[in-house]
Formats: sequence, structure tokens, C-alpha cells
Amino acid sequence: MLNTPNPNKPIFQIVPSLVKRIDDRLCVTCPKPILDMDFRDEISIKEYGISGMCQSCQDSVFGEPEDEE
Repeated sequence: MLNTPNPNKPIFQIVPSLVKRIDDRLCVTCPKPILDMDFRDEISIKEYGISGMCQSCQDSVFGEPEDEE
């Protein structure tokens, strides 16, 4: 289960339209809907709770993890 980002964080106070996107279960940086099953791992789920970004946007910002061999 995803934790919703805290709307009282400064970024959400500065850009209140982001709170509506979170309420509508949309990524704050792209139009993609947020689905629990789209997140790769627990770290990505936690990041959603911080930033409100979908997995694709997280990968764009932080890079995709490298496979360990």
C-alpha cells in the first residue's frame, strides 16, 4: 500500500496544484496514473511517498538500477 505524500511539505505549499494531482492519484511530474503495482521495490514506494513521482519519473531523475550479477 502506498503512502500518499504529505501535502504540508513546502513544495506542495508553493505549488498547490500538485496536491490535486496527488489526490487524483496522478504523478506530480507527468500525466501517468499512480498504480501500486507499477513500483519496482520498497525504495521506489518510499520515494513516491516523498515526491509523488511515478516509477518512470523516478527512473528519469535517479536512473534505473543496475542489475547485480
